[in-house]
Amino acid sequence: MVACRGSTSPVERPFGSFFGISGYVIGYGFLHNRYALTGEGLRHFYVNRFLRIYPLFLLLSLIGWLTIWLATRTSPIGWADVPGQLLALQFNHGYVLNGVFWTLGLEIQFYLIAPILVLPLLIKDVSKRWWIVAVCYFLMLAFISYAVRKLGWSPDGRNIVATLPHFFTGMVGCSLVASMKPNIRLAWGYLGGAVVLLLLTNWFYHRDPEVFLSFRGIFLVDTMIMLFILSHANLEEERAGISFLIRGLSWIGTLSYGIYAWHAYLLTQAAWLSGHAVLLLVASVTVAYLSYRLIELPALKLKKWQSSKRYPGNHFPCLPAGNLTLQPLVEINTNAGPKCKK
Repeated sequence: MVACRGSTSPVERPFGSFFGISGYVIGYGFLHNRYALTGEGLRHFYVNRFLRIYPLFLLLSLIGWLTIWLATRTSPIGWADVPGQLLALQFNHGYVLNGVFWTLGLEIQFYLIAPILVLPLLIKDVSKRWWIVAVCYFLMLAFISYAVRKLGWSPDGRNIVATLPHFFTGMVGCSLVASMKPNIRLAWGYLGGAVVLLLLTNWFYHRDPEVFLSFRGIFLVDTMIMLFILSHANLEEERAGISFLIRGLSWIGTLSYGIYAWHAYLLTQAAWLSGHAVLLLVASVTVAYLSYRLIELPALKLKKWQSSKRYPGNHFPCLPAGNLTLQPLVEINTNAGPKCKK
């Protein structure tokens, strides 16, 4: 699920966790009322996501196209390829201009359905909520298993259906920890379990890829994602003692999108860097920082501007009571998360 069959590239293994983190972040926005399930709230959500993803995506796509054109004097894509290559309008994702953009294509498609995926997590009845969440998750796994066995799908699954359990696990994890009180002892237990599963899934990846890319492999990766989320939430009370580490990791996190995208371009255009890991890292971080300052940061300022214009003082609106219901099947909690200022 998170690597190609037979691939030995170490950068392909963490994508299950990558999608889980994305699910957590997007779930947090909906569960804590940053994004309301209203027309205005959803427009705010989609504009924010567009400004976060597309500026650098389009820049690197343009640079990739220009690099290939200068080398070959032919365009690597035609007009018919534009919807798939630049707008992520494809099912099994593959990108000519930057090979790692398949993950961003899946991110974009996840954003489109995220408001639907969060609905089970807004059900007021707790027992009913978790039963429905569990059924949804295992139906996802069952369909993937069926599609691989009966429909001939590749277990590699670079499509939104095959990666949906990872995204959904992140959202579920966000809901679980919303009311959790930090407990440092539990944190280290969760972290230890996550590390064990990380080692186990990597062992399967190298030794038995059939298991790694199977129903069981998906479940193991998702369990690892959940344990990492639980450990993170329970380490909150230790933030003061490791603030310097948090700041460092936050800085890397801020640049992570650019580092991820630029390193692929550098490896493609300067293959000799693959044998110089430190130099590759320095070059990736440097160009990622420059593109962050020149491209991403101005786009993020636009996010803040459009948010403050719609919601002065950052008083994001709560979803009005009764505005979203699935009666009589379930009762939706329209005020999930902290109360918003009116």
